[in-house]
Formats: sequence, structure tokens, C-alpha cells
Amino acid sequence: MMEFREALEKLESSEAFKRWHQENKESYLSHAFIMVDDSVKEEWQIGYASPKDEKITTFDVSEKILKNPESEAFKDEKKILPLHVKKVKLTLKDALLEADKLQKEKYSAHSAFKKIVILQNLELGQVWNITYVTNTFKTLNMKFDAETGKVLKHELIDFFRVDK
Repeated sequence: MMEFREALEKLESSEAFKRWHQENKESYLSHAFIMVDDSVKEEWQIGYASPKDEKITTFDVSEKILKNPESEAFKDEKKILPLHVKKVKLTLKDALLEADKLQKEKYSAHSAFKKIVILQNLELGQVWNITYVTNTFKTLNMKFDAETGKVLKHELIDFFRVDK
């Protein structure tokens, strides 16, 4: 599995990124996304936020680099915080090991068949935001400090929860 730093380095050294970045110097690294699933091709999606129009440009990073069209930022009235690479000490592999450990200790009846991972900077800090889609029709969301690996938050959410 390609690690985040390796994917970022591959992206930032590509001609496609360099051309885009020349015209978008104000944009900053905002997130990295990967789905961990045997049935899906491994591919990082690395996003850059534009502060002037609050749009996100993402790049698919696998064997090739592909720039996606700009899209509206997915946010809840808060500014999209920049991702500080130097503060990311926990690797994807280690973050997933910590998530598996937490799942086995606290949520053993809910095994994952799909893992969705986002590296991002939220109000509670820079996190590996890991969501397991489980065999019990629930999602297990866990947030780990990207620098220390400390568990910051975890919760199990029912897919079919009906609010009254």
C-alpha cells in the first residue's frame, strides 16, 4: 500500500501538478483520501483548497496522476484548514493498525468490510479520520491524532437510525 508521503511526493513531482500549481499558487493542501477495500483499486485522492473561491481541486494518484475538475468544498460553514505535512508522523499503515486494535477491543461484533480513510485538519487537530463500514449495517468512525497516534474520538453509528 502506498503511504501518504509517497503519494504526495509522486503528485508534487508530476508535470500535471506543476502546471496546475503555477496557476494556483494560493491553493493549499487540504486533505488526502484513500479507500481500503480489496475490490477497489488503490488510489489516493489528494485535495487542494483555493482560499479565494473556496473550491477544491483533487488529484488521483495511482500509477498515473489525474487532475479532477474543481468542485465545491464540502464543509459546514467553517474554513477549510490546511494540512501540515510536517506534523503527520503516524503513517497510514500504523493508523490502520491502531484502528483495527480499537475495533477489536471496543467493537468486536462489528467487523469492517470497507475502510474509508481521510487525512485532514479539523478543529480538534490534524487527524486520520477512519470510517469502517461494518457487517452489522453500522459505521465505526475513529479519529487519531496524525502526529501522536492518540485516539481523539470514536463512535458507532447505525446506518438506519431514524431521528424522531
